[in-house]
Amino acid sequence: MVYKQKDKPEFNVRRSQLLTPFGIGALMDINNQSVMIADSEYWNTSRCEKVHDIRLEKAMDAEGFIEPPFKEEDDIVGKRFPQWYFSPEDRSLRKIDSWRQLVEAKGIPSLVKAFNQKPIDVRKRKTELVPVRIICACCNGHAQDFPWLEWVHEGMSYDSYKDHEITLGSTAQSGSISDLIVSCKRCNKSRNLAGVFDEKRFPHQLEKLGIGCKGEYIWKKEENRIKCDEEVHVLLRNANNFFFPNISSSVNIPFKENKLIELIQSDEYYNALESELRGVTREKGIEKLEKDELVNKMITRLAEKIEYSFDEVKKIISVKFFNEISDDYPDTVMDYRRAEFEVLSGKEKYDEDSERFKMKLFNSEEISGHIYSELLNGITLVHQLEVVSALRSYSRIQTTDSELMKEQVLEGEESSGEAQEVSLRRKDNYYVGMRSLGEGIFFSLNSEEIRKWRDKIKDSVISNKIYKKMSNVRFPDEEGYIRPDYYLIHTLSHLFIKELSMCSGYSSSSLKERIYYSDELGKEMYGILIYTSSSDSEGTLGGLVKQGVPEKFFDLLNAALEKAKWCSFDPVCIESESQGRDSLNGAACHACSLISETSCEKMNVFLDRSVLIGSLEEPELGFFSGRNINDVSRFNI
Repeated sequence: MVYKQKDKPEFNVRRSQLLTPFGIGALMDINNQSVMIADSEYWNTSRCEKVHDIRLEKAMDAEGFIEPPFKEEDDIVGKRFPQWYFSPEDRSLRKIDSWRQLVEAKGIPSLVKAFNQKPIDVRKRKTELVPVRIICACCNGHAQDFPWLEWVHEGMSYDSYKDHEITLGSTAQSGSISDLIVSCKRCNKSRNLAGVFDEKRFPHQLEKLGIGCKGEYIWKKEENRIKCDEEVHVLLRNANNFFFPNISSSVNIPFKENKLIELIQSDEYYNALESELRGVTREKGIEKLEKDELVNKMITRLAEKIEYSFDEVKKIISVKFFNEISDDYPDTVMDYRRAEFEVLSGKEKYDEDSERFKMKLFNSEEISGHIYSELLNGITLVHQLEVVSALRSYSRIQTTDSELMKEQVLEGEESSGEAQEVSLRRKDNYYVGMRSLGEGIFFSLNSEEIRKWRDKIKDSVISNKIYKKMSNVRFPDEEGYIRPDYYLIHTLSHLFIKELSMCSGYSSSSLKERIYYSDELGKEMYGILIYTSSSDSEGTLGGLVKQGVPEKFFDLLNAALEKAKWCSFDPVCIESESQGRDSLNGAACHACSLISETSCEKMNVFLDRSVLIGSLEEPELGFFSGRNINDVSRFNI
């Protein structure tokens, strides 16, 4: 099933949306049909732009990233799911192939072609068929149709009812799922859908029907079913937990040591070299580099074009294709971001001749003179940045919330009972990715001041409230964030985004945060990058950076902290110990601290504004407390 935007105006999806929310394996509605976005292996890669980020490629052990095709030039393939459609005319329920057979029986090719674009009930030509709302999925990322025939024919053998016609009716009495009734026209059996969302009862009901997970990855180009023992869950077709994309992102900073390989990768000869050298063993590859006339001719032309010596180019290509990834390369998100933090803080140098990254640093001396100056290390205006985002995997039913840069795939036929990542690595070792250009403001908090503050709040109500949340953590990778200092920088980031949305010209949903955090002694990171980006080749217009100059920055910071002192839900909010998902938030609600989930790295959790401005009982324990004459009396009414 193929869609072109020019033929189907309903298929109006931006390329960036093919990472999230409509990534490979996700469902979307087109022409009143439910379609699962299919494998990127279907794409014509010769017309897809390739993106390279040296650091991200090493971290993910990838050759590079491929952007989704342009809608005007290429096709996006989708597969119909679910397969079951019903007719609103008489509630008949059939698989799409069965409906198509009724059309083919008419012997009119144009009617079959029209049906493939917009299925109709050929018995009533103007009646559009409607996909069922209920589907099944498991924690291993598989998806399948609800067993409609088996459900109504419990206790019967499949051969005895496989040709029966069924209907999906509704009593329209209570508005619950039990109102839906599956009925058989031939044997007059019927059964409602009561209990299908009961996670304890439904698996036992499926066992009685002899139904289990089929191990299907419907989106794959070459689908091979695997054995799967996971329980099958019933979901609504548009349920949020059907598809959780896992995206690895990187600020593509141009380091001088990567300059040559970036030049090589940007040249057209590199794609030809890649075709020749990809997939061969290390021994054969090195032999090709030494003896293959075609390969050496391409390297010679490439070297002449970028004005480097043959030996330099050949050495880089050899390292790129045939050197193994070092085991000590950072594999967690925060370890990976340390290189970015060092550059943004002015501690490490970068290639200043590059056009994709431009920044201006205001160090601690240049921002002195404000009441909050000593709490900050500096402010960096990022006039130009490039962000590369890669869709590495997805999960169903539950998010995996992994802090690793690479996907952790299921080995063999093992089952853990927990959500598993399904890798979206292509056969050519590329991932689907997007490059976007933008601007941002970076600032970091003084680690020594944070250490003093942590000692000050030790064993206080504010500190204990956060550490108690350790028992609420669902994922092991989240445990490292149950720290007062992480709550501090994350909440400050949210408050700053809310304030920037009022004056920068960008809505809060257009702004994103990137947190740099580590409490490891001697390697502390307490940085915040707030940025906006666009896949447009021109990037953004500079409205955000202008708000980062020290004079405006401190006005914004002061305004954000003043608003944090009052919430329209106070005193309920400020006194709250448990809000948000898994009760991981403290004093943080939609009125004061929460932002668009697309802007937040942590789905609006690990937030508590009391770490910034103190609590009702202990107003002096906020990180920013005692630096404003209004602090002492802010809770006196």
